[in-house]
Amino acid sequence: MMKSTRLHGLSALLLTLFLLTALPFALAEDTPALPVQAVVNSPINGAANLCNHPDDYFTPQAVFFNGTPVTVLDIVSTQGDFPAELKNEGEENWARVVIGKTEDYAGVEGYMPLAVLSFDLSLASALPQAALENEGPVHQDNGLSDKLLGEYAKGTELNLMGWLLDWAQVELEGKTGFVRHEALLLDEAAHQSLAQALPPSFDEIQPGHQDLYAAYTHELMALYAQHGDSNEWPLAVKAQASELAAGYGYRYTPDINVMPGANDLSQEEVLALARAAAEELFGLPEGSWSDYGLSFSYPEEAPEQLGWKVNLWAKPGGQDAVIWMDREGNLTQSLLNEVVPSEFGRTFAAGAMNDPTTQVEHYLYGKNAQPAEGVLSQQEAQDMAWNAFQAAYDQADAREEYLLESRYLRNDEDTLQWWLVSILPPFPQEWEVRYDVALLSPRGETSYATDLALFEENMVWAKRQKEFDNLEMERGPYNTWTLEQKAAWDPGYYGLPQEGEIPMAQAIDIAQARLKDDFSLSQEDFARLEEGVFFEIVSGRTWRVAYMTKGDVTEGEPWEYYGVTLDPLTAEVTEVIGPYGME
Repeated sequence: MMKSTRLHGLSALLLTLFLLTALPFALAEDTPALPVQAVVNSPINGAANLCNHPDDYFTPQAVFFNGTPVTVLDIVSTQGDFPAELKNEGEENWARVVIGKTEDYAGVEGYMPLAVLSFDLSLASALPQAALENEGPVHQDNGLSDKLLGEYAKGTELNLMGWLLDWAQVELEGKTGFVRHEALLLDEAAHQSLAQALPPSFDEIQPGHQDLYAAYTHELMALYAQHGDSNEWPLAVKAQASELAAGYGYRYTPDINVMPGANDLSQEEVLALARAAAEELFGLPEGSWSDYGLSFSYPEEAPEQLGWKVNLWAKPGGQDAVIWMDREGNLTQSLLNEVVPSEFGRTFAAGAMNDPTTQVEHYLYGKNAQPAEGVLSQQEAQDMAWNAFQAAYDQADAREEYLLESRYLRNDEDTLQWWLVSILPPFPQEWEVRYDVALLSPRGETSYATDLALFEENMVWAKRQKEFDNLEMERGPYNTWTLEQKAAWDPGYYGLPQEGEIPMAQAIDIAQARLKDDFSLSQEDFARLEEGVFFEIVSGRTWRVAYMTKGDVTEGEPWEYYGVTLDPLTAEVTEVIGPYGME
């Protein structure tokens, strides 16, 4: 989770709870009237990913093989991550589809790029083949109920339609159902089809489980609202979050957080060991850290690996470090981080990993050293680094627009020495937008440079963030912007009501009346809180009216949040949340 002192990241995260459907899109003239039958006919890997939203194609709910029949319910415009391989197939549009729907089962529903579907059903191809490894059940759904299609004999042949996180959707005897992965026996061709089609990872929110995940997220957000930044949560709250996730069938983090026992090290002892290890490993002076975060956890599949993780957050201009230790306090792993921007704030990028059992050279850290005579001077190193930066980044401004910082470093064995030059664009230093160049001593060969794609991504983020900050200085907090201003800044997320939809004043009146009834809020309460009104279009058309503590809120200060969503056509209140509070 991110470490941030502003509340905007948490507010933005809360907003995602409302994103459940998608923005309608005008149909092309040659598209059949909806709903319409289609078949998966993807030019990519013989299969198509099914996503929760028309975005993030490579983290899907499931993958479905060519030949799978679907029903297209709607066509929508993309929200962002659209596969590059399909961009030359036409518009970047998505189809909302349902697969395997029957009178007894609602089917798997989600979004596929329109380009992976064919309305010509004659193009249907044969599905991969599988069989039951042993006698066992075929389920009606993917864990939503205990209903079965029936018990089937060992070797029962199945057509493999799709592959989900824990289940496969199959076809047999003219019916569709679900079988656990481990219960299936795939032939060689099916193995190859699956290996070719599998995405890097699956969305944790699986088909049909959206309401369950929303309930889990609602309770998890209450922990954030009460305790603030998760990096600084006490061990007891982290353990509570892991227990909450397990109760819903999810994982809060890849590791399971628990409380230390009476015979374990104290938190003070762990922190002292971690600071000493980081200072020795990375050649950093004592007192380099402004704050810390502590976890006591184990990998879900390996409870015997219970141990400590300590995040050490550096003072301005430094680098954050992470120290892992076993239960007894012995160092097992360490990491010195580069900090890069994310959508909602600052987050960690994978930095140089240090395994004490293996000596590997990493140029982003080292022990401080002094250059000898005849070695590249600091000015020469900065000039060479600047030239390398200009050659890589064709949008580089004049050199005087950047700050150049440099350190001369050595490895533990003193077999390598190098200049590390950091080129910092004119943004706040806490944003940590930088381009690093490591130049080996004595002649200055470039041994490391920041990945250009990452730097360019960070620059885009920083420029937009700077523009946003300037607009907030001019207009006030984003929540208070007019509907027109929000729609202009985030046209993919916010819009304006249309004819036949209730106006903003009516939406506010309905929301206030509901909050008065549910939470006994008064007009004085509404006056002291900051009002935010949004007309959301990213996942359907929705009014959302929110009231929250005014201004920026730092950790330790009290905070309140209430929100109401309304259907703009019927004026029906569809969700009320609150009160969230943070002490």
